[in-house]
Amino acid sequence: MERSGNMYYFIVNKTSGNGKGSVIWKKVQNLLEAKRVDYKVLFTDGSDQDAMLVESIIHKDISAIVVVGGDGTIHGVANSIANRDVPMGIIPAGSGNDFARSLQIPKHHEKALNRILTGKVKKMDLGRVGHEFFITIAGIGFDGKVAKVTNESKVKKLLNKLNLGSFSYIYSLIKVLFTYEPTSATIKIDEDIHHFKEVWMISVANLPYYGGGIKICPDAEADDGLLDICVLHGVNRWELLMVFPSAFSGKHITHKNVTMLKGKDIFITPEKELVIQCDGEIVEQKTIALTVEKEALQIL
Repeated sequence: MERSGNMYYFIVNKTSGNGKGSVIWKKVQNLLEAKRVDYKVLFTDGSDQDAMLVESIIHKDISAIVVVGGDGTIHGVANSIANRDVPMGIIPAGSGNDFARSLQIPKHHEKALNRILTGKVKKMDLGRVGHEFFITIAGIGFDGKVAKVTNESKVKKLLNKLNLGSFSYIYSLIKVLFTYEPTSATIKIDEDIHHFKEVWMISVANLPYYGGGIKICPDAEADDGLLDICVLHGVNRWELLMVFPSAFSGKHITHKNVTMLKGKDIFITPEKELVIQCDGEIVEQKTIALTVEKEALQIL
């Protein structure tokens, strides 16, 4: 798919990866000048600002919107351009970079930029919880709580400074492990109904990775029109801790208390309220209804 526009708009989160975004943007800017690429840059601190920035440029002569930041910034921009005729490029600059990892986008800024400037546009599916889109994974229950604690953690900033950002998720996981109480839940997937007791977490995936490299749904693909579901249930705290390391390689799916499912429309009814995260961002939803939106995002 060829683009008619000739201007690249960069949305840069300088604070991503505890300042990594700022460092990488300066290097990217030098490359853009050397390559004589027409570009404009807008800076974001995340949150609702991403949507406002996208709306300010969406109707202009645009070749692509390029995010220099982490999964949180990518999440915000993707929600604003979903189902719109504008592609998104990614130059990873976060602590986890699970979206880039899932789509094999190069970590190195120059290789990522070259992919954007020379690559072709592809369409990919998005997951959706209510009105909120997610690119990688919606985590419900234990991993939602872990994401919330991670986002609020001062340890995350320290580990980012040491280039150990992915360990912040592990730190939060251990912290939440000793206080979290599992619950029973009913999951309706299309026309099938599943009942689970002692549910720790329900991960609904459009792509395989989250949490800084955890391959929670190894078979998830963003072009198959389906969402993959990983349910961890019926284990005690120590069993969960033992299962967790195998999730980095995706081998946890062979455990007897891990159930893997697939579907288009998913309704989750838990006995108690559960925390929901989408791409690491906390989402407030009273009804947990998820679906897949086919070819909703154009990606370079």
